[in-house]
Amino acid sequence: MATWTRDAIEALGPITDVRTTAAIFQVDPDTVYAQIRRNEWTATRILRLGRKIRIPTRDLIAALYEPEFPTEPAVPSRGETPENVQVTDVKPLSQCGCHLNDVAPIQGLRGA
Repeated sequence: MATWTRDAIEALGPITDVRTTAAIFQVDPDTVYAQIRRNEWTATRILRLGRKIRIPTRDLIAALYEPEFPTEPAVPSRGETPENVQVTDVKPLSQCGCHLNDVAPIQGLRGA
């Protein structure tokens, strides 16, 4: 098994695959795939390109060599919403300038 250095990871280019990521972290690729599938992978961001999954090498470098790197993804994956979401700036129709009389009637389809 090869030893991965910072220079070797940077030489991979901007993104890499899951198998290489698993080799860098010295774990089985199936473990990484399973964590990604269960939305438990927090070491890096995940880029889904069709059926392919790619990992940004910048995230790998930051996770391994920069201890202040946040472990939470910067952008939540689809389907994840932050807890305690509160809407605080809701204006009633009378304050936003909208009037129900301004709405055009809905026209039916021809022949229906």
